[in-house]
Amino acid sequence: MTLGQEVGAVMMVGFKGSPSADMLDDWRQHQFGGLFVGDATGTASDVAGLHALIDSFRGVMTHPLLAATDRPGTPVELKTAGFDIELGPVADVGPGQDPAAVARQVTAAITQIHAAGMYAVAEHFLGNGLPAFRAAVAARVDMVMVGDASAPAPSDASRTVQGLRSDLGYSGIAISDDLQALEPSRTSDAAVRFLAAGGDMVMLARGLASADGVYDAIYTAVLSGTYRRSQLDASVQKLLNLGLRFMP
Repeated sequence: MTLGQEVGAVMMVGFKGSPSADMLDDWRQHQFGGLFVGDATGTASDVAGLHALIDSFRGVMTHPLLAATDRPGTPVELKTAGFDIELGPVADVGPGQDPAAVARQVTAAITQIHAAGMYAVAEHFLGNGLPAFRAAVAARVDMVMVGDASAPAPSDASRTVQGLRSDLGYSGIAISDDLQALEPSRTSDAAVRFLAAGGDMVMLARGLASADGVYDAIYTAVLSGTYRRSQLDASVQKLLNLGLRFMP
């Protein structure tokens, strides 16, 4: 893979509306490795329509595309619609919750997702709720999402990803939550810092508005040494290895 293809591979990008020719051309140019189709995307909702939508993006790729969603539905239904990744289970332990009970729920959810032939993402690691995240790691969760875009003030995921590695000893794929939840002026810098801190993939769930700029910032960071090429290579290899397990 070229440097440009590797940079695209560590980005998961969403979109609004229906895919246009311009959107697919942008995707062809940047080779984004992840496609996020959320409940608020405003596009096809039936199984056949979703499958056709995902296939339109896969048709412009030169390497495997991971299609992810947080839409409601059973893992079997989501798999049938063409998705590879379910953004779940939530491993946060809220006030009044029993950490052991949450850990059991997380394990059961990951087992169900894997049984459907999909990848699971434990979310949202903020440095706490360790029992549930330890259970997720023990259940061979495929990714851990770092940060929480739904919080009033989204956390700086780059500060937390190192805790994921040190506190949990997790060496698998670390993906950021939606960095487009940040102020636009902070998005590119946050993406570079997350990857340079040991993250493997950044999410830009709300469209291409800033994704191309983030791509350019990551590319520049690799050339300058701010984000080491060896780190990029290692993250891309993790993502490619993931694709060998369930993807078509």
